Amino acid sequence: MKELCTRMVCDLKKASITLLLLAFSLLLFTFASTYVNASAVNAKTASSSADVQVDQVSHTIKIREGALVIINDTLKLSPKAGKSTVSLQNFSLGFPFQYGFNLDYCFAYEASTPDTWLDVELDTGLGRLGFYGVNVVFPELGVDIGNGESYNLTVIFVFSNLVSSETATLLNLDFPMYPSLTQNASVCNVTVILPPKANFTDSTFHGKGLDFNITTLGDSQILKHPKRSLESFEYEPAWLSFNMSALAFPIIEFNEVKREIILDQWGSIHISNSYSITNRGYDISNVKVGFPEGAHDLAVRDEMGSIGKLTEKETVTVYIRETLHTDETEKFFLSYRIPWEKYVSQHNRLNYNLNFTFFERFNWTIRKLTVSITLPQGAEFQYSNPLNPHSIEKSVFQETVSFAFFNVTPFEDLNFDLTYGYLVFWASFYPTLWMGVLIIIASAIAFLWRAPKPPAVPMVPVPPEDLRSFVETYEGKTRILSELESMEEKLRKGKIPRRRYKVRKKMLEGRLSTLSRDLSNLGGKIRTAGSKYANIMRQIEVAETMLEGVEKDIRRIEARYRRGEISKGAYGKLIEEYHRRMERARTTIDGVLLRLREEIR
Repeated sequence: MKELCTRMVCDLKKASITLLLLAFSLLLFTFASTYVNASAVNAKTASSSADVQVDQVSHTIKIREGALVIINDTLKLSPKAGKSTVSLQNFSLGFPFQYGFNLDYCFAYEASTPDTWLDVELDTGLGRLGFYGVNVVFPELGVDIGNGESYNLTVIFVFSNLVSSETATLLNLDFPMYPSLTQNASVCNVTVILPPKANFTDSTFHGKGLDFNITTLGDSQILKHPKRSLESFEYEPAWLSFNMSALAFPIIEFNEVKREIILDQWGSIHISNSYSITNRGYDISNVKVGFPEGAHDLAVRDEMGSIGKLTEKETVTVYIRETLHTDETEKFFLSYRIPWEKYVSQHNRLNYNLNFTFFERFNWTIRKLTVSITLPQGAEFQYSNPLNPHSIEKSVFQETVSFAFFNVTPFEDLNFDLTYGYLVFWASFYPTLWMGVLIIIASAIAFLWRAPKPPAVPMVPVPPEDLRSFVETYEGKTRILSELESMEEKLRKGKIPRRRYKVRKKMLEGRLSTLSRDLSNLGGKIRTAGSKYANIMRQIEVAETMLEGVEKDIRRIEARYRRGEISKGAYGKLIEEYHRRMERARTTIDGVLLRLREEIR
């Protein structure tokens, strides 16, 4: 029995070991298959760029006002010898890794279509230590380059904090001398564009000066340096010095900008911007910021009160209270108003659209940008394009929509549309509320004084059947008028035969005449029931008179426009005003009919 148990235990151990070996073999096979597949995919991806050669590179470094450094790398690609058509799926390039901390933005496009940007993957590496790489990904089908053809690819890098001040006028630029590619390039043309009215002083490259061919374009110096046979994985930091003479070249870092946009119910847009800046250059006493077109009532202050300003076109120069030394931080505020009609449009009775740019002209990187939009009381946020809000705060009557961004550069698309729903009656909410309070107070005073009340005027009750008949008849009249208007529109567009239009119009006008006669009789009966109903009928008559007058005015102005007596702009404004009058008259009639329906109940 003991031997039997021992044999069974041995058999179980062997079976367990066999199962473990089998599971391990399956696991190893799975990993091996995954590795083979991944290798195949990587080989396929890499082969797309390995089959092309870089014929020429244009490496342009531009120092913008505000100390941003823009590097434009334009590469001319063609199939390698022996290759026919190459389908390019992606392409990688970069620069020495030390500059990766200064990169704020990157985008790429085909040189012939600069408005269509390609997808760019950041910080992908180049397959070798010491480099920061980006991978440009082409559309799903790739880019086909035939034998004897070439393809021009442009990659833009936006850097900050590469320019430093040595003195008030002498500045230094630290930059990658050449692009870092994964393969050799036949030619690399280096161009450095200095700021306006700057003069090249010196350069350092491999511990010695670098010869530049200096030309001028306008008031900017252009430094050019051609290089034959650019080797792969170039790692070449360089220094360049330039002198600004007596001109100031501020190097300012915008740590945070907060913008608050308030849309009130009376048709005004209030904007308040707060700026937190740090001086990274020599001493400065002022800073320039932009404001939108049409802004007015500009006010500038810091945390202690109002400070000086100078406005020029769409730029305001803010004079800092005390000189800002190197690495010192300052905070100031700019507020103004912008015209409602320029930035807000109404799509229909309920929907409004706010169209604006998050920021006006600027030449620096904003480390953190937050924008909050407070909608009019009673408005409700619907959607925004192309960005979704960071948060939506709701109070009893108001909503505030907020957006947040980081490392914002002038090259990003900051144009924005926001749509919200809004009922017009909210514009009169507070006036109505205050009027109601005043009425209550007046009523209380009258009650306390026990003012004698005039004898009540006897009111003859109106039969509900007459009220119902009047409302239904008037609605029938409105439907016929709408149908006549629709038929005239169809006739103008040629969607209905003229003969059919005449027959139908004659029939509708006959019914309209009958309804008008019935309304006149019913209105007379209702009017005799007392001052309340007489006032109701008077409101309808006044509104109808206004509608008839507006229709005549529209026909007259259309005739004058066709004869060329008024301009298109004046015609549009008049038509818009006439339509507003018609809308007010129709609203009055709708309100009267609603009151009569309530009387029927």
